[in-house]
Amino acid sequence: MTRSLSAFNQFMSDKASGRAVWLLLAIAVAAFVIMAFVITPAFQEATGGLRPFDLNFGIGAELIYRDLPSYTDRSRSIYLWFAFVDFVYPAAAAAFFALLWAWLFKRAPNRFFAQLTGMGVLLIPFLFALVDWLENIGFLIVIFRYPVEHVAIADLAGALKTTKPLIEFVVVIVTLAFVVISIVQRRRRVQSTAPPD
Repeated sequence: MTRSLSAFNQFMSDKASGRAVWLLLAIAVAAFVIMAFVITPAFQEATGGLRPFDLNFGIGAELIYRDLPSYTDRSRSIYLWFAFVDFVYPAAAAAFFALLWAWLFKRAPNRFFAQLTGMGVLLIPFLFALVDWLENIGFLIVIFRYPVEHVAIADLAGALKTTKPLIEFVVVIVTLAFVVISIVQRRRRVQSTAPPD
């Protein structure tokens, strides 16, 4: 396990660059825009105005099985495209944050960042991706097995959806903290190497 973590950390450090960070941010934003402004309107048009389950808050089995009779074959086909892009988005977003952290750690090396890396902090953004993927799988099972009802899976998918904003909030707050620490660290290093007046 320690060897695998070390290999992962080394891989992330090797790939961490400003270009890689911007590329993954662009992929994540593009995937989100496609989901929100291309696929979702098409889905709503095919499903009487309903939005994909992934975009509804406080959703559970009761609401899911209330809406499913409105799903047409076209709705399900469009939902597959939505799900495909929604597998790409969390992967890109997680990799963006992990690479951003690794990049910050490289630009402002210190013992704190080294300890966090050794403890596996670069894996935390991928928790968001894992939760999102499991939620997507749950919704796909519920949609494509209907009219057979899987109430427990529907409720679990809804519960996973509820946890995502919390994970996102933590990742963003931690990112802001890392940015501040790296800025302070770099300033201290510049000041310590500056020639005396």
